[in-house]
Amino acid sequence: MNEISFGALGGILPEILLLTGGLLILILDMAQGRRQDSGRGFMAVSVLFLIVALVGVVLQLEMEPYVALAMVDIDPFATFLKIVIYTGMVLVAIGGGAYMNKHAAGRGEFWTLFMFVTLAMSLAVSANNLLLLFLSIEFLSITSYVLAGIMRENRRSAEAGVKYFIYGSVASALMLYGMSLLYGATGSLNLREIGEALATQGDMHNIILPAALLALVGFGFKASLAPFYQWAPDTYDGAPTPITAYLSTASKAVGFAVMARTLIVALGTYRVDWVPLLAGLSILTMTLGNLAALRQSNVKRMLAYSSVAQAGYILMGLTAIVGSDLVDINTLGMNGLNGLLLYLFAYLFTNIGAFMVILAVEETTGSTELSAFNNLVQKSPGLAWGMFIFLLSLTGIPLTGGFVGKFYVFGAAIQHQYFWLAGIGLINAGVAAFYYLNVVRAMFFSDRAEEALPVRLNVPIAVQTIVFICVGFTIWLGLYPAGIINWANDASRQLLGLML
Repeated sequence: MNEISFGALGGILPEILLLTGGLLILILDMAQGRRQDSGRGFMAVSVLFLIVALVGVVLQLEMEPYVALAMVDIDPFATFLKIVIYTGMVLVAIGGGAYMNKHAAGRGEFWTLFMFVTLAMSLAVSANNLLLLFLSIEFLSITSYVLAGIMRENRRSAEAGVKYFIYGSVASALMLYGMSLLYGATGSLNLREIGEALATQGDMHNIILPAALLALVGFGFKASLAPFYQWAPDTYDGAPTPITAYLSTASKAVGFAVMARTLIVALGTYRVDWVPLLAGLSILTMTLGNLAALRQSNVKRMLAYSSVAQAGYILMGLTAIVGSDLVDINTLGMNGLNGLLLYLFAYLFTNIGAFMVILAVEETTGSTELSAFNNLVQKSPGLAWGMFIFLLSLTGIPLTGGFVGKFYVFGAAIQHQYFWLAGIGLINAGVAAFYYLNVVRAMFFSDRAEEALPVRLNVPIAVQTIVFICVGFTIWLGLYPAGIINWANDASRQLLGLML
């Protein structure tokens, strides 16, 4: 175990900062009452604590992996995901903070929950214990239910929160049952101890398959995998757009992180059993997501179904892990898990940027229908070209971050001879290009006489800044991906090294 200057609590210092920030906002809210200008102060406190927590995680990059408080892994895999999550939440807070201060029923409650949901995600990606894993996911789910329905006067927002809660409750119950099977079979809650027990106890196939399937219901719910995605379109569409941005990126990353850690560390011995299950879920998810997205005339809802399809592509990375034998981990260029991490990193900037463009159009027109984007290039050239780049990245066009992510997950599937899976993925990517380019057509080539947009869009500086940052990172990842690739390689190999 690596000793650090802050003692046993040093490893969870970022989480302590997030908890402190959330409690501070709660205290300030009670002290100030319902002041109209309090939202900006709460937003500043949130961004400050998020940035300080992000710096704290970055400082952990040079540390040797160790376990904090017996249940929290401080390792390159967790650090990678925490940086993704904190970065995403900072971008959402800056770009969507003013919108939420204007529309949220309670500003103090919103920013407190915003900090707490970040804390829950941070704990979930580090948890090496089934109990902490379940509590973190439940903490994340409950805060997300409230945030999705935070605009209480808006029926669609309230409906989004209720549907999210109903589906989430069922998924959590099934996930807990799967975890209880693992505990009953091994007598341990620790993922490493579960993996060691399963490796030494002989044939456990009759327990592993149902346990993995039930656990995947909960993990798949967070990652919006089919057939557990029914909540996503209505929740993404009805929730406030900044909340949708974090649900489709940071929250989705948590689902894949806990799925990867549990399957690799605890169930790695039986990966021949669960990998075909993941392959089937990947095909089902990308196909249903893309086919449903084709029919959408609402851009926000279209991106919701697109997010489902993207989850199917990401899952290809986990599927390819079956070919990553221990002797090959240090030599494989595409081990599957590194593709998953690269995809999540690129997807973060692409999707948050796209939802910030939607937010700007929605604030001006009150609509997220495709018609609201007609001739956007004439009304706000910066937003139009930014959205164009994001859509290219989602499609997987070269020189964008999305291409790098797709290249690594598709490459891993091909390298491990899942040719049929890669082929179905390529067909789905072609289908997705149709509805992405339909938005491009509306923005640049619409010939309709009546226009939903005014002569010029009055886009807030904060939204413009976040769109610019996201465009910059999307292009940078496409042009110079070497540094991120090496980082993802290190994080993936460390976790794969625990596979038994």
